[in-house]
Amino acid sequence: MSSPSSSPDVEQLQAENAELRRRVEQAEREIAVLRDEAVQRRAEVRSLAEAFPAAMSRHALVMGMLHDVRHHPDKRGVLSRGVRKLGRAPRKAVRIVRERLA
Repeated sequence: MSSPSSSPDVEQLQAENAELRRRVEQAEREIAVLRDEAVQRRAEVRSLAEAFPAAMSRHALVMGMLHDVRHHPDKRGVLSRGVRKLGRAPRKAVRIVRERLA
């Protein structure tokens, strides 16, 4: 009778086990790299968010928008989109009121 450790099935299972352990270790290394990259990106986003002002005054916002419109190369397109948006405003207001009442 042959010993259980020399069985071809056991050897095959041990080889598969070793391969699976190698793959798990490789996946863990890749996960660690991805986690480190995510931490770096999160730190970059935090630094960008801190660089922005906490709040922008309405006056500064309107003045910036007017400046952008005045210097925009497609003034006609900007104006037509603005008019269309204003035309949709009453429908949007009605929809919002209906959703809140429902």
